[in-house]
Amino acid sequence: MMYSINGEYPIENLPQRIRLSDGSTRTDNSTFTADELSNVGITTVSDPPSYNSDTHKLTWNNSNVEWEVIALTQEEINDLVNLAWKGIRDERDSYLKEVDVRILRYQSEVRLGITTTTDNISDLDNYAQALRDIPSTYSNPNDVIWPSVP
Repeated sequence: MMYSINGEYPIENLPQRIRLSDGSTRTDNSTFTADELSNVGITTVSDPPSYNSDTHKLTWNNSNVEWEVIALTQEEINDLVNLAWKGIRDERDSYLKEVDVRILRYQSEVRLGITTTTDNISDLDNYAQALRDIPSTYSNPNDVIWPSVP
């Protein structure tokens, strides 16, 4: 259960102390009555409704003391998609750095004529290319399936 104090954004826990309109205070929030809570401007609030965060946002209407699910504007949707793509690119870049180390180690060993790694360079190249192709392969950042690390 959630509570709104004077219409403000809901909180999950009651305050430890309330001051009633007659000046007295109560300090055991497990024994507050509905009348006492109402007396100090605290109303019980239903849990937030479920909604699709890709297309809507949840707001609190303090005038009506209720949750509101509002459709996102196209600009807000675009901002969310751009932010998701940035996260995808950042993660991809991290994977590319990891594979680049393995590729550079392989190339160094080939130049030195030693082979301590068991990496297959073709598999590493294909993996790196699959990572680079992710932005052009997928149109929705939520659909990205990461290639398997060789």
